[in-house]
Amino acid sequence: MSVPDADDIAHVAAAERREIQRDLRQTMLSGVALTIPFFITLLVLSWVLDFLSNALAPVANLLVAVAPIDGMSQMLVEVIAGVVVLTVIFFVGLAAQRGPNNLGIGRRVDAIMEDIPGIGSIYTSVDRMSDVMLESDTESFQEVKLVEFPREESYAIGFLTSNPPESVRDAAGHEEMVTVFVPMAPNPVMGGHLLNLPEDRVSDVDMSVEEGMQAIMTTGVAVGESAQEEAA
Repeated sequence: MSVPDADDIAHVAAAERREIQRDLRQTMLSGVALTIPFFITLLVLSWVLDFLSNALAPVANLLVAVAPIDGMSQMLVEVIAGVVVLTVIFFVGLAAQRGPNNLGIGRRVDAIMEDIPGIGSIYTSVDRMSDVMLESDTESFQEVKLVEFPREESYAIGFLTSNPPESVRDAAGHEEMVTVFVPMAPNPVMGGHLLNLPEDRVSDVDMSVEEGMQAIMTTGVAVGESAQEEAA
């Protein structure tokens, strides 16, 4: 009966160790793939709830001041405030859709808000951005682009929106330029960066506008899953 050589034992032990490490790595990768979307969803929901709580605070304070609800918890007051706000939004929308001159109500509200000093420009910008984000056909975004942002060798997903005016091109010293909007992830409605770039600093991407927006809102998770499905 031959005695195993020490080198053979070391080789077998090393192979088993590599196999164990490979199994552990695969297990961790599987766990990350399953848990990251869940945690991102929780983070987004937490951010949304916190934003709604802050936004409804003035309405909740007004309800406490004018209604006999002093004994209610703050959460219940905020829920009631949310119901009140949704009810008001519903009836405003109903009046705009069903009321007389329904097409003119929105324009009159826009005109009134735009005429308020200091608020008009903010209202116009937010209203335009909301229209862009809520349009199902995403006509305002023409193509998905890659731009070096915020520094060299770091690429961000952006959306081609238009061409800069002549005054911008003259100031930048470039004849051919494009305007690209780089949204913030995971909530592009809250803002982003508007970049006027030379055409040679912008790269095309084989991605639809819907896929680009999905990548922004899922912090890249959707793009990674699509790449894995194509590889499979």
